[in-house]
Amino acid sequence: MERIGLRAAPRLTLEALKEALKGFRLPEAKVYLVTDWQDRREKARYALLLHGGKKDLLTPDAFGPAFPGGEEALAELVAYLLQGGARRFYEAVVSPGEMTVLLDLPPEALLKRVGAIANPTDPGIYLRGGLPVKGP
Repeated sequence: MERIGLRAAPRLTLEALKEALKGFRLPEAKVYLVTDWQDRREKARYALLLHGGKKDLLTPDAFGPAFPGGEEALAELVAYLLQGGARRFYEAVVSPGEMTVLLDLPPEALLKRVGAIANPTDPGIYLRGGLPVKGP
């Protein structure tokens, strides 16, 4: 599993992720958005786990309104993934205290835990104000 980006650095993480996605088979991937709040999206932070294709990618909690510019970066990320062919989106909600512990798990344990708690989600809820989908 390749770990990309820095916690609380949405723009830097997004740019690093775009670079890492070159050659990644998004139509084959499962997109997991791991968050610490379900009913308080206006405060949420998000990490991203891409599982499938030839490799797995993981970002720390770098996206979402918890960080300056994070909400915009999350919307741009989801639009980018949709444009690249991603169609299987899931959200995994953990307690705020579990987020750091979860992201530090070994890859097999992380995939097992996220897969067990994730539910299908509509990627449109992450697109601010109907942000247009832009190409990769």
